[in-house]
Parts: sequence; structure tokens; C-alpha cells
Amino acid sequence: MHRHLWRTAVATGMAGLLALGVPSAAAEPLDERGLRQALLEVTDFPPGWATDSDKTAERRGIGVPSPVEDHCRELFESASGLAARAQFARSSSGPFVTTSTEAHAGPEQAREVLEDLREAAGECESFRAREGTGRHAVMVGYEAEELEMKGLGDDSVAVRFHRVLEGEATTPVVADVVISRVGSHTVRVAQAGREDVESERVEPLAVRAVERLQQVLDGIVPTPAPDQPDSVDL
Repeated sequence: MHRHLWRTAVATGMAGLLALGVPSAAAEPLDERGLRQALLEVTDFPPGWATDSDKTAERRGIGVPSPVEDHCRELFESASGLAARAQFARSSSGPFVTTSTEAHAGPEQAREVLEDLREAAGECESFRAREGTGRHAVMVGYEAEELEMKGLGDDSVAVRFHRVLEGEATTPVVADVVISRVGSHTVRVAQAGREDVESERVEPLAVRAVERLQQVLDGIVPTPAPDQPDSVDL
């Protein structure tokens, strides 16, 4: 059965990733502090975004979906023992982003994790997720569709899900997930929001997430974007 997935592997010396400074695969795995430094921050987003939290998402009843099915949920939520996570939102109705950086024992272990996630994505043709709060909560569905993504890191998996609600007309919503490997680490960006908002594409955030991780692995502390004058260095 055909799976709508795109595998991206980057050859040594590719100009685009040379610009990002891909670190040696032998680099030591980051500790918790390093993983947090490598996380996306509000300054990496276009103007108008803010930090989010599980508590706020639970209160409003919407956000990046959490699939009921285990093999689909692992695409959105890290199962690693050492990981850092952050959440963002542009408004109370979206779009929403969750991102995580994860350290593994070595490049081979990180490669195995990504292959397991690739397999999970191939098996996750659809999933269910709860939306809303209290007695107004409903179960909605998401169906997989292809998501083309340029090469990121050493390898990556990208998949898109379209929201469906049987019997009702709804605003088109998509949930995109991009998971990349960089040496002994994986980084993921999951975004949910209206499909017709071209300015909220997940690709620039996925590229920036890989870039930040590579910077930290190279011993460079990421600095805020120049158009964020009120931000401070880490």
C-alpha cells in the first residue's frame, strides 16, 4: 500500500547544508541545557506569535492534535528519555506549534529512532483526536496526505494530515509534522492551523529548528533575530 511520505537524505558537501554547518556525527550528545538552547524560541517566529503551554491548550480545547492511536501519537510526541519541548501559538484559534529536541546514545541509535518514526508514519494513514472541552468535546479525524520537504539534517521524515469531521462543514485544517536527524539527535516541529494560510507554512520553522540544533552542536549559542529588538541573548 502506498504511503504518502517523503524521505530526504543529504549528501556530504551539499551546498545548502554546508551553509547550516552540519556537525560531525561523532559529536557528543547534548545535555538537557544544550537541548533547551537548541529549541525554537518566539524570536524564531514571525511577529505575532507567543509561547503556549499544555494547560492553556487544555483550557481552550484545541492545539496541535494528540492522536488516540499510539503509533500516530509518537509522531507528535517525543518518547525519548532526554528531550526538551516548547509550544507556541499565534492566537487562541491557531495556528499552533510544538517542537522538541531529543538526544540519543549515538548516531546509529538516532538513525534507528528516525526509521521507527518513518515506519509509524507509513502506518498512520489516519488518526482520531479529541477537540473541544467538557460536554462540547468531539472526536475529529485526520487523514494523511503527502508533504514534500527539502532535505533537512542527515535525514528527515515529513507528513501532513487533513482534519475531517463527518457530516459537518468545517474550516480546512492541516497538521504537519517534520522530524529530522542531526548526528545523535532528532528535532521535530509539528504545526496545526488553517490550510489556506500560506504564510504559516511549517517548512521555514523546520529549517530553523535544524539550524539552531546544528549551531548548538557547533558550540554556537543561537542569538535572537535582528527584527526582535526587545529580545535578549540566551
